[in-house]
Amino acid sequence: MKTWILCLALLTPPAFAQAPRPTLAERSAQTEAVAKAYFEAYIARDWDRLEPLLDEQARFDDATAHLVFGAVGKQGKLELMKAFRETHAGIHAMHFHPQSQFASGEHMVFVGELEWSLALPDGLVVDTRMPFVVRLQVRDGRVLEHQDTADYKPFATALRAARAKKLQAGG
Repeated sequence: MKTWILCLALLTPPAFAQAPRPTLAERSAQTEAVAKAYFEAYIARDWDRLEPLLDEQARFDDATAHLVFGAVGKQGKLELMKAFRETHAGIHAMHFHPQSQFASGEHMVFVGELEWSLALPDGLVVDTRMPFVVRLQVRDGRVLEHQDTADYKPFATALRAARAKKLQAGG
């Protein structure tokens, strides 16, 4: 009888068995699909296409921007989408020149240069090309974390030059 119960227990799958965990390659492929769609929408500033790809608890930050633009970190999908729609409205154009990219598990990293044109509230337009790295964390098919990192020195140089040119022109 004990043998029969043991055989039955070994042959019967447990009711609480977990689904097999995805491999690193599978998770990376899932991450890459979501991250690429999100990143393309971000660079295009297509907020309607980007919004459904964001997790409700999404976080955004760019610690390297703090000295230039102040604190830019946001948390929560609604707050983040409001910030993207309002603060990115001054960006006239954005183009990413990729150098490398990779997905590893739930993270995707894009490395390259960002070429962008920003209209400031005073009407001054600053055109810049600068090193730019974006790390996205994707969980359950949505972007949970978006971390920008950039070298803002070229922007600061272009801003000074644009202001000097405006002053020379009598503006």
